[in-house]
Amino acid sequence: MLLSVMAWIFASATVSVTEIFSEPMRAVSSATVLVFEPAAVHGSALITDATASRIARGELIAFGAVPARTILPASANASPSSLTLAPSIASASANAVGSASPTSYVPARPADPAAGVLTDSAQQLCYPSAFVFDPARGADVFQPALLAEMRGMTLLSNAAVVPPAQLREFVAENPKVIADLIYSPPSAVRAGSWWSSLSEAQQTSLVSAAPEVIGNLEGVPMSVRDRANRTYLTESMDALVDRLERGVGRGVQRDLLRTLRMLRAVEDALGTEKSVPERHLLTLDTVYPGRAAIALGDLSSADYVSYIVPGMFITIDEQIGDWTDAAARLYAEQASFEAVFEEEATVATVAWIGYHTPHVMNVGGRELAEQGANYLANSLDGIRAIRASDEPHVSVIAHSYGSTAALMALTDGAKADALALVGSPGSAAQHVSELAVPADDVYVGEAGWDPIVDSAFFGSDPGAASFGAKKLSVAGSIDRLTGKALSGSTGHNEYFSPGTEAMRNMALIGIDKGQWVTEGTALDAQKTLALAG
Repeated sequence: MLLSVMAWIFASATVSVTEIFSEPMRAVSSATVLVFEPAAVHGSALITDATASRIARGELIAFGAVPARTILPASANASPSSLTLAPSIASASANAVGSASPTSYVPARPADPAAGVLTDSAQQLCYPSAFVFDPARGADVFQPALLAEMRGMTLLSNAAVVPPAQLREFVAENPKVIADLIYSPPSAVRAGSWWSSLSEAQQTSLVSAAPEVIGNLEGVPMSVRDRANRTYLTESMDALVDRLERGVGRGVQRDLLRTLRMLRAVEDALGTEKSVPERHLLTLDTVYPGRAAIALGDLSSADYVSYIVPGMFITIDEQIGDWTDAAARLYAEQASFEAVFEEEATVATVAWIGYHTPHVMNVGGRELAEQGANYLANSLDGIRAIRASDEPHVSVIAHSYGSTAALMALTDGAKADALALVGSPGSAAQHVSELAVPADDVYVGEAGWDPIVDSAFFGSDPGAASFGAKKLSVAGSIDRLTGKALSGSTGHNEYFSPGTEAMRNMALIGIDKGQWVTEGTALDAQKTLALAG
């Protein structure tokens, strides 16, 4: 059979192979560049053994929908997007590469022949394959051991062409590979680009075969992740019930019941189809003590998005319902203020328990905060990736140990438009200028009788004047915007209580109305609607 795709051949391109791939290959002074047309990505691409060998030797350089049998080195440092090819493009028929044998391939984004410039990185376009050609079958055969060694985009791109039954089996048998992928995923932008490049059939297959992967992958549309996570939640609960009904030992039974209780708590927190606002399950880790994030409102269109990040003792099995209720109160406060200001903006809040919160025996260490910072950074990158053309105002509202995780995230690449810290033990950051947050939009609230504030336990005191944050009053007052009496917060755990000045101020921060946040001074009396001018 002949190659089933039409290739564009840049016969006059002069490139050094070492410019494209960081892994050692024999450099040549010139090479023919084959760009496989993306329209041919439908599961029946063909390529000759001779052509595959020539690509491996560097005599041909292939980009685009490269067949998986073509084993090409992935490059973390290559930047061929800046490599300009010859502007004249000559089309050639499939006869240019001779006869072929059948194979599968990994879909990838094509070059732009009209511009004569490669449009993406070599790592995204050319991947090693988890398939090995079997001459007896005349086809490529999936090799789970090869896939288990892959990471990031290479893993995802291969997973997209693995038969669903085999992929489901691979996911079940390689939990660490999946956990590592979720903890250290490709960038949300790249994951989103990969997802959008797949056919509808491939997307449906992945949601069905690997819901725990797709449901937790930042950059995938929120509605898809919600569907995948709800599928995985139901499947996981059914599997636990089945094991319990078949009979297990007492110790195993205890662990299974604990996990089942945790998952049912997530199910309860999601409410029903009639819940207002609508709720979406954005994160789900079913391994006890678990992780979860529930969004209230439509993250795909909301003008303002607020993540609330908890601290010690806020666990999935005991507090996911309460934390989701706190997010619901924040949502309601923000929506009511939009009415006060006579604006038509929309809001969404996220009850984010996306990391393992500490307990009394491990709260003194930074390890869980570092993990929380990583997961939170991924989440913040994710919302910006899926809303790249219409970015919302994103706020992080963090309590206690969660504030330490948030500070770590925002000093290490993650970005937010506003930050509110309450009951914070601090972090290594010594000043607001170290945060990827506008300096005028960092706020700190400290309640009386809260033993954590002013401790600088993890290196700094965000409430100190030297830190440069604005004060967020939590003592109680009269709301100059609505005339309502606001309760004060006392101790470490009342910041999110209904009707408090703390909740009122955090709601205003989340909708970019910081000028009306009270500070507990005489100036608060001037913070009326007259400020809107």
